[in-house]
Amino acid sequence: MTNGWALDGVLWFAVFATVFFAALIRALTGWAFSILCVPLLSLCLDPSTAIVLTLLLALAATGKNLKGIGSQVQMGTFVPILVSGMLGVPLGYGIHQGLPTATLRLMMGFLVVALSLAMALIRSHPRPLSRGWLLAAGLASGVMGGLFGIAGPPVVLLFLATATDMREARATLGLGLFVVSGLAVLFYSVGGYVDGHVLLLALLAMPAVLLGDTLGNRLFNRFPKLAFKGLSVAVTCGVGLVNLGLAFRG
Repeated sequence: MTNGWALDGVLWFAVFATVFFAALIRALTGWAFSILCVPLLSLCLDPSTAIVLTLLLALAATGKNLKGIGSQVQMGTFVPILVSGMLGVPLGYGIHQGLPTATLRLMMGFLVVALSLAMALIRSHPRPLSRGWLLAAGLASGVMGGLFGIAGPPVVLLFLATATDMREARATLGLGLFVVSGLAVLFYSVGGYVDGHVLLLALLAMPAVLLGDTLGNRLFNRFPKLAFKGLSVAVTCGVGLVNLGLAFRG
């Protein structure tokens, strides 16, 4: 945890800028909020604090758009992802509890780089999804959400590879991640990770989420065919490499 209740100016600027940028990229691409926030915030906060803060802010970012996406959610896709995702969260949280900080940071760096490379290499072949793939992606997302606070990538990769309607896929993903993130916050709260200081940071960073999300949605609606995917992949891969470098140095 960070020390005390006083917020250092540099720390506050770093948190605000990170959250704004991550919310902007998430709105443009439908992913990358947590995969940017957690490793970047862990550069100035301990990883567990970064995870909890990101989960709280992810709830705000997705919750802001729930009213507008309800009619677009694909229930046949959403239900198996949600069920397996909820089963995966306690498993991921249990693993998190047994890991030292250095190992957690190292695993996080490898994960971010691997997911970024997978995002860069994946190719779209729209087709119906089997229940088995949906359950597997949901379970992986739940485990990663409980372990790292990064729940989205497995489902995002599956949707990018197979989805026939990306707007429906974004809506389904958003609602699923909202529920999974909420469950992860519940486990971290019971474990004592959600304290007054984290809540204060989340409250002060909330405007950055709303600003980044609003700007990103406006850009997405105005320029839906721009290649935002390449930008997000490059940035997340760079963030993962930085975390790996710091982990090895430590």
